[in-house]
Amino acid sequence: MHTAVTILFAATLFVLLIGCANLANLALARGISRESEIAVRAALGASRWRLVRQLLIENVVIAACGGVLGVGVGYAMLKWIQSLIPPYTLPPAVDIRMDTSVLLFTLAAAVVTGLLFGIAPAAQATNPSLVTALRKRGHGSTAASSGRRVRSVLVVAEVALAFMLLVASGLLMRSFLKLLDVDPGFDPKNVLTAGLPINQEQHPNTVELNAYLDAIRAAVKAVPGVRETATTSALPLQGWGYGVSYEVADREVRDQSNRRPAFFKIVSASYFDALGIKLLAGRLLRTSDRAGGPPVALINETLAKREFPSENPLGRRILVREIAPGKTEFRQRIAWEIVGVIAGEKVTGLGDEISAGMYVSHQQSPTYGINLIVRADIPPQSLQRAVRSAIDSVNRDQPLSDVRTLEQIVDQSMQANRVTSTILAVFASIALMLAVGGIYGVTSYATAQRTHELGLRAALGASAASLRRLIFLGGIRPTVIGLLIGLLGLDAATRVMSSMLYGVANDDPATIAVVATVLFGVAGLACLLPAWRITKTDPMEALRHQ
Repeated sequence: MHTAVTILFAATLFVLLIGCANLANLALARGISRESEIAVRAALGASRWRLVRQLLIENVVIAACGGVLGVGVGYAMLKWIQSLIPPYTLPPAVDIRMDTSVLLFTLAAAVVTGLLFGIAPAAQATNPSLVTALRKRGHGSTAASSGRRVRSVLVVAEVALAFMLLVASGLLMRSFLKLLDVDPGFDPKNVLTAGLPINQEQHPNTVELNAYLDAIRAAVKAVPGVRETATTSALPLQGWGYGVSYEVADREVRDQSNRRPAFFKIVSASYFDALGIKLLAGRLLRTSDRAGGPPVALINETLAKREFPSENPLGRRILVREIAPGKTEFRQRIAWEIVGVIAGEKVTGLGDEISAGMYVSHQQSPTYGINLIVRADIPPQSLQRAVRSAIDSVNRDQPLSDVRTLEQIVDQSMQANRVTSTILAVFASIALMLAVGGIYGVTSYATAQRTHELGLRAALGASAASLRRLIFLGGIRPTVIGLLIGLLGLDAATRVMSSMLYGVANDDPATIAVVATVLFGVAGLACLLPAWRITKTDPMEALRHQ
């Protein structure tokens, strides 16, 4: 979650900087176009500070209006984001809303933005040569080279930031699409799950506890439409449940700090059939694996490859300290005989690697932290009332908590990726539009400033194609430079999000190539439109342009 917040904060900053660059560009263009007006005001006695103050106030008013509009758009996006997050996903203490502090911060940011990014354009616009500015009033001319350079630098910055943001969004979207195709190691269809809180005071004897759980499973399994029931100390994708350090018997004893960890699931023998987990070798747990008998365990394929890469694990023993039922303590070590190897199930999330772990029967390692799993032949939501009634037939005081389908658990495990990638895609789209708007605005303004020059070129025989090429190359050059700079900064920008990616490298060449092509294409179109428009102008009209 911390990484997702960091990414979204960085995306917000990128969009803000792109917007600021656009604001500065507009301010520069307006200032240059008003050089004659400013020169006249200065000639009539207006001080430079008064002229700067006038331009700054104009910028602040524009920024404040944009801030007010942004609050409205932000409120609508807030409601949209809230609709993306399922109920009860966030802790009760987390309250996502727009309060007074957020409003004040937004408006303050808008005003500060208007001031900061209006100072340089205002200073440049109020420092012209009066004679030169007054002479320009009667002649079409090209903007000052310093103004062109500043505007080009701002466009370069916009393109670089937009490129990095678009690549980050593309990587997250590709990662999310890959998660949709991930095999979780179990079949989530038509499975209902629920927490089964057990009162330890009512069932202090573990033998009676196991008999009680068996009775609940039998009652639920008798419900029409139910195929299988199971209990587990941890539901799929909900974490390890128990984590233990272990040793392999008949190997060199390692001290506690050097022992490798594994998850330790306490399940009923029916757990694997209920979830459709595949057996790779040996046998599954049986109902005959009870207290007093030889302690047996299943291990998953990951643990088998880790500890027995070139030997048969069946019959080997794993040493794990006994978990005290209902207490946060361990007892003496138990030598669990490996009787089977199963395919791995995802236990911490679809985007995580399959953890090494082992499974033992609740008969041989009782626990009070239990969840119920119900495999049905019909949509499981329709069975909730019948399941509740079946449990009531055993114990009317037995509560159920967090009743969900396994498909909902799978969907919620991808929720952070979905929300982050969706919001980032929206930010990237806004960044793309702002960047393209900036390129179009600068190219259009530069073209308008060169109308007289272009008319003269046309009158001297320059073809329309050569004029379009001249304008296009002048407009596309900052885009190319921005793409190169964005490419250089891409590694640092995407490294922070590598932990959120699945099946996609943070320097994925396909994503980078597609984003660069799209950005270059829309930027090229933004440059072509002014070029096409100016070549449709009558050269004589262009020569008379003031």
